[in-house]
Amino acid sequence: MGRGKPEKYFELSGKIRRLIQERQLKRNDILPSERQMAAMFEVNHLTLRKALRLLEREKIIYKEPSRGNYVGPRPSSGKGKKIVCMIFPDHEIFYYNILAELEEKLAAAGLHLLVHLTHNSRKKEEEILDFAMEEEMGAVVAMPNSECREKYRSMQVPLIFFDQFIEGLAAPHIISDDYNGGMMAAQHLLSLGHKAIAQIGSGYDQTMNSRAKGLVDALRKAGIKLPSSYVKTRDATRQWGYKAAEELFQLPNPPTAIFCGNDTIAAGAFKYCADHKISVPKQCSLMGFGNTSVSEDLDLSSVNQNVSMIASSLWKLLRLAMNGDTPPAETVIPTSLILRGSTTTKANAS
Repeated sequence: MGRGKPEKYFELSGKIRRLIQERQLKRNDILPSERQMAAMFEVNHLTLRKALRLLEREKIIYKEPSRGNYVGPRPSSGKGKKIVCMIFPDHEIFYYNILAELEEKLAAAGLHLLVHLTHNSRKKEEEILDFAMEEEMGAVVAMPNSECREKYRSMQVPLIFFDQFIEGLAAPHIISDDYNGGMMAAQHLLSLGHKAIAQIGSGYDQTMNSRAKGLVDALRKAGIKLPSSYVKTRDATRQWGYKAAEELFQLPNPPTAIFCGNDTIAAGAFKYCADHKISVPKQCSLMGFGNTSVSEDLDLSSVNQNVSMIASSLWKLLRLAMNGDTPPAETVIPTSLILRGSTTTKANAS
């Protein structure tokens, strides 16, 4: 076997690992010099350096130029403590509104915000969390993917969830009163005389499920069962809102009102109605959730999520967690109805 071949330096890396164990070297202890190790293991410097680079990639050791090789991962510079990592699953104006208000508070405290979108990719989210731990960031604020449960469980930095959370994890979380929001939306539509009420949402997160449950429970109390053909769940996107509205209006008895799980979905449903000359609200009332700028632009009735209160609560929990104190396990932000021109009485339909 020739010197410098992968088998040689792989074997050598194992010997260096055993050396660390046998000498009971601890994190940040210095290894023997490269000259000493080359003599000790009877290898040339090229093979030794390949083995050391391999161990460094695996975070078994780290190298300080002109000083030597040390045990363990490279120590943090401490700069990461000034960074708060924020993780969103997708593009949603509601998240950006919270981000904008929170960033002002962080900047005033000398902290920096790093934002990542995962597009619901478990792999990407776990890579972001690994990076946050490696850089020893000050905190992570996330709308978490439940598939990343074990990665979140292993986090060694302060962690705050918002908008949804993972059952069984001790991380503090902030949520809107989504259930009551869905119930209020249904009660409003019922008060206008609507009984054929459909629901468009996404089936992959707690917030949408809680909103839908509030709607269903309110209808049930009114003696109305929501037919399965009136329930459309897939994505929290404008495109899905458009497609779901198309499916609903192709039914033999289309709904007279639609409750959408967020304003983005409602915008898609609104666009379908505009494209097909379905009058809103005369032929169909539409309700969104979030009370974002989209709802203002479309004159859309919506359930208000208090962005300022959510951002303030996030900042309060972050300060507690980053100072080593224990934040409250759950903070629930109340919701309210904002009524605009997209809902009207069924009697007005013509």
